[in-house]
Amino acid sequence: MSLKLQSGAEARQSPRIRLPAMYTLLRLRKKGEARYNQTGYIYDISQTGMRFELDDPIEPGTELEFRALLPGGQTTTFSAQGHLIRMHDDLHEVGPVRMAMHFDSFKSNMDKQKLAEYLDRKTPRLAQAA
Repeated sequence: MSLKLQSGAEARQSPRIRLPAMYTLLRLRKKGEARYNQTGYIYDISQTGMRFELDDPIEPGTELEFRALLPGGQTTTFSAQGHLIRMHDDLHEVGPVRMAMHFDSFKSNMDKQKLAEYLDRKTPRLAQAA
């Protein structure tokens, strides 16, 4: 959840890193489903959540499991679970739907560590609040 100070500065506990969406990959399924049946792209990410797009909307509150591939000199992959917290205003636009999710847990401590190391390697570039 984005918190804004009166000055307009962002007050997030975990700053988001903007990603070039076309170089990311997200494979996603609703919790408990056998197959990762949706593919999308990640727009920004932090240690606690991400903003992404899929072709079809998902109801806020839905629990999700995913695998993510993040771009860079060293490709980083990790798996986690979370829940959808919101859909963005462009829901009625033609094309992919942007959504945001909060991470509830990582598949392993190694997955959590891989994301943390990826974020540490990046020059802090805060994403614009959407």
